[in-house]
Amino acid sequence: MARVRGTDLRDAVAFVADTYGPGSTDLVLGGLPQRTRALFARNIRQLDWYPLEALTSYLVTAKGLLDPDGSDFYRKQGYYAAQHRKRGPLQMMVASPELRMLLVRTVWRLFYDVGRIEVLSQDPANVATRIHDFPATPELCERFRGIWEGMASEEGRPARAEGTRCVLRGDPYCELRVVYGPKGSST
Repeated sequence: MARVRGTDLRDAVAFVADTYGPGSTDLVLGGLPQRTRALFARNIRQLDWYPLEALTSYLVTAKGLLDPDGSDFYRKQGYYAAQHRKRGPLQMMVASPELRMLLVRTVWRLFYDVGRIEVLSQDPANVATRIHDFPATPELCERFRGIWEGMASEEGRPARAEGTRCVLRGDPYCELRVVYGPKGSST
């Protein structure tokens, strides 16, 4: 069973509360399957491991109840999580593009107990990564794009993550490339 840190679950709940307002987390909690609801109803500890399927279930339920017609819900949640992490304990590990590239495997392992990540480029302006052996879903793939964008974006220099390969399309791995807009532009 694939597992994620409690931080991922807490970031999902915080995103819902901050984006959709009071009552939104209770609405989502009420829409979850009983087993997942019980997990989210208790105190989620940041560093404990939880089933990846609980995160996916929460995100799918939240989108279905709060933003059923939205096309970028999962990406926005990933971006939110990345921005939150960049301001928190990971701040020093992701402070520069060079550090992000150097420490990406360590950061990956901090949050996921399955899969492995590989950096394809040593050029911070043209970063590509491959994710191997991770149980991909459309929701998680889109969320990873948001995480990559949130981690790579800097003040006045927005990043955009493009999925160039995906196991859901039959590729042997998922590949994400980060591209930057000119300083001061928005993508």
